[in-house]
Parts: sequence; structure tokens; C-alpha cells
Amino acid sequence: MARSRERPTSPAVYEGLWEFEAGFDQVRRALRRLAEHGTFQTREVERFVALLEEGRAATASYLTGAIEQAETREAGRLFRLRRRYERKQE
Repeated sequence: MARSRERPTSPAVYEGLWEFEAGFDQVRRALRRLAEHGTFQTREVERFVALLEEGRAATASYLTGAIEQAETREAGRLFRLRRRYERKQE
């Protein structure tokens, strides 16, 4: 597979992470609003909210861990470039 020339953690990655969190927030609010209706058992809805939170946390952990690794690699690459430039200037 060809490597993208785009930054490993482009703004689109952070935007996607924000959208991911915002989507979960929207679902959480909707479930809690639905729990207020007599049609649904509040305890059951809250159980689903807890399951949702667990899935969100696990997924966010994976995503942010991958972002951290990519940012660390990029920081190392940029550091090496800067050091190479500085050595040429000496």
C-alpha cells in the first residue's frame, strides 16, 4: 500500500476524533431523553448508556493511542531533520 504524503495526524484525524466523541454524546443524550418516557425502563436505558460508555472509552483509548504513536514518530522525524540542518550550519 502506498504511504500518504499527508501528515500522519492531519487535522482530519483530530476532526474525526472530535466527531466520534460528539456522536457518542448525541447518542447518550438521546438515550437519556428516551428514558424519561414511560415507554422505557430507566434502569434498562441506563444499562445501555453504561455499555455505550464502555465502548466509547475502549475505542477512544485505541484511537488516541494510535495518534500518540504517530505523533511521537513525527516528532522524532522532525527532530532528526532539525538536528541535520543545525549540524550543516555549524
